[in-house]
Amino acid sequence: MTIAPWTPPFLAMKDNYKPTHPDVFLVHFGSEEDYSSCLILQKDFAAGEMIAPIVNTIPGIKKYSSVQVAADPPIGDVDADEASRPRHIELMSDLLYVNHSCDPNVAFEVPASGDWKVTALKDLKKGDTFAYFSTEWSMDQPFHCLCGTPRCIGEVRGAESIPAEVLAKYKLNDHIIALKAHQTGTSAKGKTVA
Repeated sequence: MTIAPWTPPFLAMKDNYKPTHPDVFLVHFGSEEDYSSCLILQKDFAAGEMIAPIVNTIPGIKKYSSVQVAADPPIGDVDADEASRPRHIELMSDLLYVNHSCDPNVAFEVPASGDWKVTALKDLKKGDTFAYFSTEWSMDQPFHCLCGTPRCIGEVRGAESIPAEVLAKYKLNDHIIALKAHQTGTSAKGKTVA
């Protein structure tokens, strides 16, 4: 039996592309073989400014295209509401094309409240490519980072395999902070992130 390769539920293609956020960013299509497509900003953003809400999502499973939004696996005893929360979502928009960088200029903020958004970590200009720090706990499809920045961590396998002192240099979501604290036996309470 042959298993077909995974195709995300939303996958814009160059020949029939309809932008989901045309005034904010557009997909620049690269090679399908090397995942070189990216998002190009269509306007300026100040550090801290929301670029876009994360909406039009569906519950997903851990795949290269998903975004982790809760601890997976859950930590300790959880109530029914927490147990039924999606652990991963699929982006049904052009946000699927955001790339990873070890020196990110945007963050995907996915608090338990569901007020999910993409925010600028630095001042950004129209024409900039934007990229986030991929902090899934454990990547479904690890990859060798090509960002080439001085902060490059090399092999991206997920936060589970990144030392806590390296992760402390990044803006992280609460579930990643909690999973790292659980892994290292430290407290996540009161932890601030850069």
